[in-house]
Amino acid sequence: MVALLGPARYAASNAGVRARLAQRLSDNRWSQLSAAPDLDAVVALLGTTAYGATLEAVSAQTPEPEQMEQSLRIYLVQAFRTPLKLMQGKPRTLLDWLWRRFELENVKTVIRSVAGDRPARETQAALVPLGSGSDLPWDAMIEAQSLPALLPSLRTTFHGEQYARALEPAMDRYGREGKLFVLEVALDLAYYRRLLRLLDSLSGRDRRDAGRFVGTLIDGHNLLWAFRYRVYFDLSPEEILNYTLQRRLRVDAAMVREIAQGASLSEATHAVWNDRLPDLERLEALPSEEALPELELILRRYLHRVAKNALEGYPFHLGTILAYTVLLENEVQDLIAIIEGKAAGWSAEQIRPMLIGTRG
Repeated sequence: MVALLGPARYAASNAGVRARLAQRLSDNRWSQLSAAPDLDAVVALLGTTAYGATLEAVSAQTPEPEQMEQSLRIYLVQAFRTPLKLMQGKPRTLLDWLWRRFELENVKTVIRSVAGDRPARETQAALVPLGSGSDLPWDAMIEAQSLPALLPSLRTTFHGEQYARALEPAMDRYGREGKLFVLEVALDLAYYRRLLRLLDSLSGRDRRDAGRFVGTLIDGHNLLWAFRYRVYFDLSPEEILNYTLQRRLRVDAAMVREIAQGASLSEATHAVWNDRLPDLERLEALPSEEALPELELILRRYLHRVAKNALEGYPFHLGTILAYTVLLENEVQDLIAIIEGKAAGWSAEQIRPMLIGTRG
């Protein structure tokens, strides 16, 4: 009976995921998109794909990059939740919290808007609609007159309460320094600490699958945070340690301390991932300011490769579901890169290095 639980748990969600994966853009379509002369041609090429309905409103008028990108983000947040309808237990909770990265970004947008006294209409337009998956009171949050006044509205829902708990201890420092940075860091740390706890709660193959995807995601963020704090913000080693995760990671307190004290990006990355990441030698020739976004792209490409490998062989496991979310998010991100490149008048050769997948 125990041996049958895996297939039974993932059969239905796997069927939905496989149907979605079959709609991924072909290599030929990527080549056409990269070579498209303008945004009108990009919309036309996507019209017969899974993105056609999403971009239907855009195709009725002169396409604007911002509107196209917003439509694609809406598609992403909806398609990401496809497997959730048919999952249960701890794997479902993990995937739901992974999805809430989009919710977290919306919360940060509201915080910046309230702090900057932006009109509610502008704030609403900047948010990615999350649908019924989010229980946060967005209208009340947007209408808050100050950041302290934002906390009571957050506390009216289950997930909002978790964001409020993260923000409250940082409010005093924000009041003293007036830096939104401290609030955003507090939210990020709280989000990824819970993601790490959810990862640790899994067992067996679920734990191994999630470790390959979620563990790499968390380690990547932790390493990039440490370097950004040192390179962009010139924080002290003590502050860098306070603003990163410390336990149960490859990028642990010892590694963060080495980074804070001057370790190079190439040295730290090789120490954590050895030869598993592609193109690490490119980092050595770049200054830190340029190497950091390049490393982020390298990490995305590594997870893209892990996701493609996870789809081979036995299909009924959590790795298939997580692979789907990685490939989906990367595909949308690549489409956004093409849109921004076309809006800037770039050629296919100029756009290709921006893409996560090796195509176009």
